[in-house]
Amino acid sequence: MSTTSITKIYIIVNKKNEESRYDNLIKQLQIHNIKNYEFIDHTWGSEITEEIRNEYVKSDFSMRRHGRSMKEKPLSNGEISLFLNHIECLTNIKNKFDDGIFLILESDALFTDNFNMNLQEVIQNSACINDWDIINIGAGQKKYMASLGYPKTKAINVKSTNFYKENINRCTEALIWNYAAVEKFLTNFYTNKDIDGPIDTKLDVFSSTNDFNIYWCNPELVYQGSIFNVFKSHLR
Repeated sequence: MSTTSITKIYIIVNKKNEESRYDNLIKQLQIHNIKNYEFIDHTWGSEITEEIRNEYVKSDFSMRRHGRSMKEKPLSNGEISLFLNHIECLTNIKNKFDDGIFLILESDALFTDNFNMNLQEVIQNSACINDWDIINIGAGQKKYMASLGYPKTKAINVKSTNFYKENINRCTEALIWNYAAVEKFLTNFYTNKDIDGPIDTKLDVFSSTNDFNIYWCNPELVYQGSIFNVFKSHLR
């Protein structure tokens, strides 16, 4: 993987229904002088019909691996629409590119100081890790891991970045994907088109049952506004 910079940034946000988040994102993009981005608003929660639910929600395999069942706590329309928006980003990448490194952000992403420079450093440092598919740069992952007593493995230290590889993933506010990982995950998804859990749960279980490696890094580069009470969650 020779790419040492972000090819494109995809941001999942619905301008009409998430006006404050959209405005905040525009402000942040301008502050950090980020121009290579595209907004994705493929599906909103209220647009999830029974037909869409029946087409895509076929089992709860991933959910059950996380102690949740469709019967007791079914997927919300917000969880389904967020999953479909991630798939739309990945499909867009697959259709428009044949290589590269891509960042997918959710609408409540809050950038840390010097975000653009630090993102570039993470990408450059990741070149020393040959097996990564996704790098989670969000603080939501770190906060969740800390609640479980992680990290339990020694970090891979590359210059200014600590990379952790552990068999658990949570939160998807800021994920760096390489192109091969996009192809790998989309191929699996389109085999049966089953949204069998929230996107973070699906990725977690997919990484534990396939040759698919998710790292998370410290220091984190993005805070999740919903977790840190800046924005109200739209998922449920």
